[in-house]
Amino acid sequence: MTRAAAIIIQDHHVALIRRQRNGRVYHIFPGGQVETGETSIQAVIREIQEELGLDFQPGALVAEVRHGSAMQLFYMGTVLGGEFGTGDGPELRGEYPPECGTYEPVWLPIDRLLKETVYPVSICGLLQTMQKEGWDGKTAYFED
Repeated sequence: MTRAAAIIIQDHHVALIRRQRNGRVYHIFPGGQVETGETSIQAVIREIQEELGLDFQPGALVAEVRHGSAMQLFYMGTVLGGEFGTGDGPELRGEYPPECGTYEPVWLPIDRLLKETVYPVSICGLLQTMQKEGWDGKTAYFED
């Protein structure tokens, strides 16, 4: 399985999805599974529209994170329009069973990434480093 996710930063905040599930609260980067017949670029554009209500133009592939047999691809990009928090994907319309928990788009300050429960942690560390030192233009690779 491949998941495509977006790294959207504005005013030293990063867009995340706040999840409440099985008594836990945590955050994930917006994105989702690459569907059959779709590229990872197409998937991240679709997912950001569905989850955040934003028109997203993916740019550079910033990181790849492998978790077992699953791969997550993280794209930096530009918001072209839309209104944050107006996504209408199935998870936001309440179409998933209650055991799947809740999904809420939020902005989290970058300096809070390692103080909150945010997955994957490797991307949080990378973003804090990028904020201080800039990005070297190379795709980072992590095993999670």
